[in-house]
Amino acid sequence: MHGEGTAAGDVRKVHRFGVVEVDPASRAVRRASQTVELAPKELDLLLALLRARGAVVSRLQVMREVWGYSASVVSRTVDTHIAELRRKLEENPSSPRHIITVRKTGYRIKF
Repeated sequence: MHGEGTAAGDVRKVHRFGVVEVDPASRAVRRASQTVELAPKELDLLLALLRARGAVVSRLQVMREVWGYSASVVSRTVDTHIAELRRKLEENPSSPRHIITVRKTGYRIKF
């Protein structure tokens, strides 16, 4: 499948970046063919970034989409979950190649 898909199409699509493979339908995540256990919110956050197809997703967007907050909430929750995703999925979490911070804006996935 290539080109722009629908949200329903995204559920069937396996996403890949680096050595990571994410299957939204089964909620399975593998890094270098090894299963990685993600907490439910970590996976929801990762899927939100993947759905953006490389575009920047703001912290507020993440808070609304993943945690259901309707107003701007000052929280380190997103940053903490991003750090955990990097620890579990990046080869070098302190210098991430795929889960990227865009200063004062948000986060994005670099494929």
